[in-house]
Amino acid sequence: MKHVVASQNDRLDTIVYTYYGTLEPLNMVMLANAHLMSKTILDAGDKVYLPTYTATKESESDGVSLWQ
Repeated sequence: MKHVVASQNDRLDTIVYTYYGTLEPLNMVMLANAHLMSKTILDAGDKVYLPTYTATKESESDGVSLWQ
């Protein structure tokens, strides 16, 4: 499992979006990082473990179109 080291004032959701490009694996990352669940803002040096995530066909999107 890969990990990143948080910078001062990082947030878990921001790290997840930066690493995966989506927030879909946020719950999976939260489960892997129980040691961080009491923090809203991370401290410099906190390790954030990043489990392997594979997007499913249902989660992949070609974008949203307002006109067909």
